[in-house]
Amino acid sequence: MSVSSLFQKFSTEKLSFIKKIEPWVRNSIQSFDKLQERVWEIYTFYTHRLPSDGLMTARLIRMGVSSFKLYVLGQMQGYYGRRNFLPVDRENIVVEIKTHFPEQETMIVKIADQLCRGEFNIFSSGATDMRRGNQSWQLDWQRDPITQHRYSRLFSHWRWDVFKMRPGNADVKGPWELTRCQHFMTLGQAYWLTKDEKYAECFAKTIQDFIQKNPPGFGVHWSCTMDVALRIVGWLSGLTFFQGSSFLSYSWWKVFLKSLVQHGNFIVANLEYGTFHGKLIVSNHGVSDFLGLYWLALNFPHLDAACVWRGIAETALEQQIQLQILSDGGDYESSTPYHRLVVEMFLSAYALSLQAGLPLSDAYRDKLLSTLRFITVLRQKNGRMPQIGDADDGRAHIFTGYGLDATENMDHLLVAGATVLNCPDIAQTVLKEAWVEKLFWATQYSKPLEIKPIEPVTLLPEFGVSVIRQNETYLLMSNSVVGTRGVGNHKHNDQLAIEWIIDNQPFFVDGGSYIYTQDPDARNRFRSTRTHNTVMVNEQEQHTVNPAWLFRLEQNGEVEFGKPLITDVGVGIEGGHSAYGRLSPSLLHKRRVLVLSTGTFILQDLFEGSEQHALRWYFLLYPGVKVRIEANNANVAILEGPLGKARFEAEQVKWTVEEGWYSPGYNKRHKTLALVGLIAESQRTEKEFFFIGQSSLDVEQDIESAILIANKFWSSACQ
Repeated sequence: MSVSSLFQKFSTEKLSFIKKIEPWVRNSIQSFDKLQERVWEIYTFYTHRLPSDGLMTARLIRMGVSSFKLYVLGQMQGYYGRRNFLPVDRENIVVEIKTHFPEQETMIVKIADQLCRGEFNIFSSGATDMRRGNQSWQLDWQRDPITQHRYSRLFSHWRWDVFKMRPGNADVKGPWELTRCQHFMTLGQAYWLTKDEKYAECFAKTIQDFIQKNPPGFGVHWSCTMDVALRIVGWLSGLTFFQGSSFLSYSWWKVFLKSLVQHGNFIVANLEYGTFHGKLIVSNHGVSDFLGLYWLALNFPHLDAACVWRGIAETALEQQIQLQILSDGGDYESSTPYHRLVVEMFLSAYALSLQAGLPLSDAYRDKLLSTLRFITVLRQKNGRMPQIGDADDGRAHIFTGYGLDATENMDHLLVAGATVLNCPDIAQTVLKEAWVEKLFWATQYSKPLEIKPIEPVTLLPEFGVSVIRQNETYLLMSNSVVGTRGVGNHKHNDQLAIEWIIDNQPFFVDGGSYIYTQDPDARNRFRSTRTHNTVMVNEQEQHTVNPAWLFRLEQNGEVEFGKPLITDVGVGIEGGHSAYGRLSPSLLHKRRVLVLSTGTFILQDLFEGSEQHALRWYFLLYPGVKVRIEANNANVAILEGPLGKARFEAEQVKWTVEEGWYSPGYNKRHKTLALVGLIAESQRTEKEFFFIGQSSLDVEQDIESAILIANKFWSSACQ
């Protein structure tokens, strides 16, 4: 046997041997590495320390301050002056609240007293005692206020897994919401109104307790950078009100400032970016990270060594408002509640920049103005905002109404935007009680700004929504692409879904979101096609839903809107989607909505393609609306709500009534009813279906004449 043959035989035998022992070797190495990781984790958890005085001095010297101890004394005495746009004229604010918003004074003190008893209402948990001891500031940081389960403290953020690490069916959003500390503003306002030091004590000692019990990088409160960043915003918002209190002692300031540095360093090291199909994606999480850094940098610029925090935040905010806000002013995550969150963050950053004398760009300002006009377009007469896409009740900061359910209202943003951007047009229709928000945005852009007026039919094509206002009728139709550059993290299967409101009475509404990881089945049900006011074909989802991917949809087909049409007869718009083009045989769905000058609306569903498909219509009723199907005509539904009545009639579809759910915010849902119409594949002979809705229970416009009017309207429009 040749040398080469011997070598080959030896090599083959050696490789065979290695393959035999490879699983054992691999598992041994993995086990050893995991043990090393756990030893590091436990050691770091129990030996963590705040930055030393020497390190703090070195950091400050870089920014022109010679001594950490002198810096602490200066902060105690208020030597470094105003930090942000929140008001500092205590006496004037107190007079304004007592004189013009006396009901706010009562509410603020009442809620603050509950907080001082450790009672929090988080995601409709009710007044839940969140203390782990007898003192209000000794909070049970790891406990979920919804389920009462506790998360472990001893794991690093690197090992975080939302499902594997949760106790029972706990919802991580509960403890996250608690430690955003957005209740500090209410404590501060009560402190100003009453001069009672118990509120200052609660503020100061709550922060001390958090720092002591939650070392950086460990536990659920460091598992999401967004919540680390918003915690900083909560701390610094509250701090404005407590400057000068004896509870903000020298030792308190030392610990507080060191923790700010730890928070800033953690955010920079764990910015929330991601990739999807090779594309770099930043969502509302990233904007939160940058906002937290910006608040740190502008409130405490001397801690921002080499202006790293400000540089990252300012550059990223300028970039992200252009990327995440579409040309029509909508947020690119396909969600109106998340629109509220990102607009609040972008507005907060802009107000900070004005107050610091370092204004963000004109392009930033113009995009910000477009986001507020977007809200005015979708806002309904009584201030209610439609829920499109996901809702988790997230806020940048809560200056007014902490603990109250206000998910469906964004008037506070319109007031704040009108104040900061010096644009009164934004808040023309806002009710008086919402104007208390103005007191906490003490800065404005110098040049008055204007917004484009709202038309009878307004199309926001990039966000994918149209709104018709005619007489007392409000009709919205959504038809958006899968947002966040195709991720679909907060998008619902709501192509061509509508909302229908007459005056102040909602009739057909989007069902909302309800919940996320705590109940995956409910999560998927609330974002499914079958729970939206549109047509489901062959029991198939419009866009592909993988039950395991709770924050992703795969887009099928394309979406489109036609041009808005305005005539003497009425106003209308057409939308379409090809999501069902993937079926065999394929099917395209178009929906036309026409609102007559009388306020009556005519809906027309058109299907291009084969008739070999079953159709299911769904219209969810707003809670409190009762429905009665006419005994001698199942095509007619009589709707009666506390604030109005209506009649909804179909040309061919017979109605049945099913139970449904409506969610006005996170972890909140109410039983309601839904109109459901079915056309089986064997029954289907038509490609067009007409529906008519009108405010009168009597027949003002019968279905036959409505069809003639609609056909004439759309025929003339196509010419």
